[in-house]
Amino acid sequence: MSAHRIAMIMPGMGSYLPGSLRHLRSLPAVHDTLTEIDEAVGDTATLLPSRLLTDPNAPDAAELDDRHELAFHLAIYAGSLAVFRLLERDFGVCPEVVMGHSLGDVAAFAAAGVYTAGDGARLLLARETACAAYPTDPAGMLVLRLPPRRTMELLSAAQLPGLDLACDNADHQSVVSGPERSLDTFAALARRKEVSSAPLTVRTLFHNRLREPAAAEWRRLGADVTFHPPKYPVFSSVLGRDFHDEREFRDGVVDQLRRPVRFRSAARTLHERGIGLFLETGSCEVLGPCVRAEVPRLGAMLAVPDGVDATQVSAALCACGITDEATPATVEDRAIVEMSAAADPVS
Repeated sequence: MSAHRIAMIMPGMGSYLPGSLRHLRSLPAVHDTLTEIDEAVGDTATLLPSRLLTDPNAPDAAELDDRHELAFHLAIYAGSLAVFRLLERDFGVCPEVVMGHSLGDVAAFAAAGVYTAGDGARLLLARETACAAYPTDPAGMLVLRLPPRRTMELLSAAQLPGLDLACDNADHQSVVSGPERSLDTFAALARRKEVSSAPLTVRTLFHNRLREPAAAEWRRLGADVTFHPPKYPVFSSVLGRDFHDEREFRDGVVDQLRRPVRFRSAARTLHERGIGLFLETGSCEVLGPCVRAEVPRLGAMLAVPDGVDATQVSAALCACGITDEATPATVEDRAIVEMSAAADPVS
């Protein structure tokens, strides 16, 4: 098995691609996960996660965010969890620790067995209800190519209502959330200072103090979901340490609405604990560049890129030293998933 101690990281926004699991949908881990989530969702969402993740002609992220936001977020959750279970059950990859980023926390908790796949979907349905009960003005998120410290200085100088630092991702990347009007003004201020920025494909306000009422309501609505002790340690990218008990897990579910992500320090902490490789479970690389920017010796790898099949996944895991054997595959297959940086082996 792997010479590396592995952390599985479950991404949030930016990790969806239509039809990304189309060649893996018949495998039991993927099929069972998508079926369980579809059944939990029922007709509540306009589009089922299984269709979005197995049909390459399904709507893209921009269309989903504009017209089917709940289905969009459920697909991100379902895709990340299905990939985790595929690696765990079909390829024997067992992480030392699991960590989510924003929406990815909901998937990370399900991956660790804190609740079922269906209950994770039900929690996202409850979030939709809570946010509808406590709406905000039109809002969004803005990613900046700027160190978080400098972003905080700009926020302090701008004094624009409702803006918060949402994500401290890396020395070169931070995310701000808040009302659209304030974000537009802040983006113009950043341009004047020659700071590049781009809006994220998201309409719901995340990681912002304005969401405290919705977060409290979401926690109340989710009280009937049964939580279990995790089978893997789950590291909080908000708290900067492992979750310890049920209260912290329940708070952790709703923190994506109200508290900032500290991914930069989380990656460093896990490396200091002996983690040598991050496996990202989305359909496209979102967190890997942030990992490599913070800890160059820490390997980061996209586990299952868009459209690969089981043979390609197996060959890539073997080529990277994560598993011992691969099913027959070509040299090109082995390069589909590759180490983006040399992993730091831990004895």
